[in-house]
Amino acid sequence: MKGKKISYSVTELTWVEDNCTLVSNELHKQFCERFNRSDVSKINLNSLRKRNGWKTGRTGRFEKGHVPSPNSGAKGPNKTSFKKGHVSANHRPIGSERICSKDGFILVKVAETNPYTGHKTRFRFKHHIVWEAANGPIMPGTVIRFKDGNKLNCVLDNLECFNRAENLQLNRLDVNNQPVEIRDPLKNIVRLEHKIKKVSEVSA
Repeated sequence: MKGKKISYSVTELTWVEDNCTLVSNELHKQFCERFNRSDVSKINLNSLRKRNGWKTGRTGRFEKGHVPSPNSGAKGPNKTSFKKGHVSANHRPIGSERICSKDGFILVKVAETNPYTGHKTRFRFKHHIVWEAANGPIMPGTVIRFKDGNKLNCVLDNLECFNRAENLQLNRLDVNNQPVEIRDPLKNIVRLEHKIKKVSEVSA
């Protein structure tokens, strides 16, 4: 019998990827404390790392010629510590892209402080970056949609902005699966209906 499927937010997945070189006990402890998760076990996190190919950087065995040294009571780094300037095996440079396992959007690593983890870098949706580069910050309460319905087609000409109410209506109409010739008219009707509703509410 399979257990209950564990769901993770984009923020949680990004944090686990960025910290996947931590030993299992420490990774589990920090994850549960940071995100207040009591439903995630150490085994769940280890499975998550394996599914996504997020390597720990450890082989699980001593390499040939390895000589263990006692570290009890020692202060400062020891011989097996990462040297200054060390780059972990799972390091992704700024600008690297990956597909979000949760919703299928393209994520891009950017040099911005993660507001949830404090990390100096974070991943952002590529279509948001492309839109903001041409139009400025995305206004609260709005959604960037793909004209052709393809989440991987992030060129500017394929992006358009709607408020959340309009976006909900477009999803109900399944507009991306309608004939191409009626998609734009449907979108215009939805925009017009919501403008009329907004004016009516103000006038009431």
